[in-house]
Parts: sequence; structure tokens; C-alpha cells
Amino acid sequence: MSVGQIIRFYRQKIGLTQEELGRGICTLSYISKIELEQTAYSHDIIKVISDRLNIDIEKEVALLENMENQLNRWHKFIIMQKMDFVEAMYKEFERIPFLNFTEYAAYYTLLKARYYILKKDYVKTYSILQSVKKIYQNLPPFEKNLQLHVWGIYYIETNEISLEKDTRQAINILKEIDIDKYRNDEYYYHIARANHLIQNKTMAYAQAEKALRHFKDTKNFKMALETEAFMLAQIHNDKNTDIKQIEESYYNLIQECDLLNAVEIKEILLGNLSFVYWRRKDYIKAQRLCIEALNLVEKPSAPYLKTLRNYLILCQDGKLIKKTEALRMAHKGRSVAKQMNNMLYQILFKIITFRIEDKKKQYYEYIEVKALPYFQSANHLSLLKKYAMELYEYYLETAQYENAAKISNILVEL
Repeated sequence: MSVGQIIRFYRQKIGLTQEELGRGICTLSYISKIELEQTAYSHDIIKVISDRLNIDIEKEVALLENMENQLNRWHKFIIMQKMDFVEAMYKEFERIPFLNFTEYAAYYTLLKARYYILKKDYVKTYSILQSVKKIYQNLPPFEKNLQLHVWGIYYIETNEISLEKDTRQAINILKEIDIDKYRNDEYYYHIARANHLIQNKTMAYAQAEKALRHFKDTKNFKMALETEAFMLAQIHNDKNTDIKQIEESYYNLIQECDLLNAVEIKEILLGNLSFVYWRRKDYIKAQRLCIEALNLVEKPSAPYLKTLRNYLILCQDGKLIKKTEALRMAHKGRSVAKQMNNMLYQILFKIITFRIEDKKKQYYEYIEVKALPYFQSANHLSLLKKYAMELYEYYLETAQYENAAKISNILVEL
């Protein structure tokens, strides 16, 4: 954006014609040529025009000249999740009215979408990404790959709160990125998470290793910690891994969370270690860690619903709480899910309620009629597999072989 373009922007913003702006200073045609950068002009004339527009043209030009560096800094702070700097720079950019009319407009707009992902405002994120798709048809290579990356992050994040239906959307769009042209190795972290969504843990771990090297090289300690937590979750149920080694790894990372004040990562680690104990039927340890995670997690939120559900299931398995208390918590979970318009957890808490009440017939009917069709349509593969297998085994036990055959088709497809 040139001096002439800045003048035109502010002239149009306050509603002046070219003739009105030049009155007493220069001719209409001269103003037109200045705006189109078709003539040389003196500093004095630009100063008089700027005064009429009530702007400091030198300051505006300086802002523009440093814009690419500033946007790159903002991108770096977003990746590192340094929210104080992210918020401060966002406010600075919002005070530059002509930014959306410069060559950096697409870059800035895509970073705004990433900003709103950090803020967990996925409605604004989606709206911004749709506007980019509509307005910018031919993006340069970097911005094109950034656009794909932000869409991928959006699909990963919204999948976790069930706003998006297809777990494969993230992996499909991230695979389109040309990493040689993009040159942002943070990408490997998100391709790892996308692989995790489709249960490809081997590839998830391998891509996360690349991301971890990048985060350590760039001294992005928080994301390095988050990546290590993610990698541990890919292997913590491996029967060949010693439980003492798993415990030590988890507690070392939890200690790091306390040092970095990484509360969200600590909550995830506590929940994951609780799951490790639960799978090994050490229900008392699992319950203790799950309660600690529940006390940390933001409420209401999808992570809260997930942790509460896990708590109820492990308490049922270990017979750790009374039926009345379990039902109270299950109803609370379903109520929160309704408030959040989260259909996935409404269904999951309904399943738990039938289980707590020991209503076996209603439990399996609900899974067949309501749960499985939803899991199929939403591509929740792990849940589909888990409950289809439960239903299949129930039909075999009760000699309902025709129904068992129907369910087996789902399992074969999986």
C-alpha cells in the first residue's frame, strides 16, 4: 500500500471527494495522480493533505513498511501461545484501519482465524475462514498453505467438542499442505493430532516426534511439553511398556506443568494417567487422579464432559460410589451437554444413565437405535467400534443371530 493509497483510504473513510480534499491545496487531477502514484509530489503538499485528513502520514507509512515483520511476530506468538503478546498485538492491528486493504490482508485475516481458535471462539473462526475462501481466490503459496493449516486446526479442535462431524476432515485437508513451500514445522504437531483422530497411533507418534524436535529447537517449551504428553498417550496402553516407566514419565511431565503453569496440559496428563490405571483395574488410583483433573478442568466445556464421563465409568467399574450419587452426576453431565448443544455427550451420558440404572434392555436398544447411527454419521470410529462390539456380543449371548449379523457388518467395515 503506497502513500497515495493511504491518502485515498482515509479520504474515502471520512467521505471527501478528491475535489474537496484538494480545495485550496491543489487541483482535482493532481490529487487523482497522487492517489494513483502517477506523479511526483513534494513532502509539503503531502503534509498539508495529511493534516486535512487528520493523519500522520509518516507514522502510517512506517506501520506499513514494518507490517510483514509484525505479522510474522504475531504468528510466532500465536504458535507459542504467549497470550499476553498475542492479545497486545491483536489490539495494535485492530487500530490500523487500512490493514485489510493492503497486500498483507489475507495473511492478517488467516492469523485472526488462528487467534480465535486460541480463544476457542470457533463460530468466528469458521466465519473468517469462509470469508477468506470467498474473497481470496488465488492466494500466494505461503498463505494458501496457511489457509489449509488453519482449516486443519479448526477441524481438529471442533471435532473434540462435536461441532464437526467427520474425523477425517482434518487429515484430508492437512495432507494437501506443501511443507516445502510452507516451511512451518508446527504443521507436524497438527498432522499428528489428525492421525490420532482416525486412530492411526503409529503415524501420530512419528509425526509428533518431528514436531517435538521443532519445538525444542525453537525453545517453545509449552508446545514441547504438550507434544510429549501427546506422544505418551499414544503408547501408554502398550502392554510391552513397563507401568513404572509410564508412571515416571507422567509424573515428570506433570511436574513440568507446575513449573510452566500449564494447567490445561496438566489436566490432560492427569486424565490420561487415570485412564492407564483404570485399564489396569487400579480403580482407587484412577479415581484420585480423575478427581484432581475434574477440579482443574474448565466448566462447562467438552474436556469437562469427557473427564466427568470417564470418572463415572471408572467408578462404576470399581464400584466406588453409590448409585444415587452416580445418577446425580450422570444427569448433571447430560444437562451440561444440552446447554452446550453437544449431541455426542448427551448420547454418552444417556448410555451411562441406563448402565447405572441396570436397565439392560433399554441400554442395548438405545445403543442400536440412537447411539450407533449417530456415531456412524459423525464418524466417531472408536466409539462406533466400542459400542458395536458390545451390542454384537449381547446379541450373540441372547441368541439374536440375525441382529448380530447386522452389527457384524458395521465391524467388518471398520
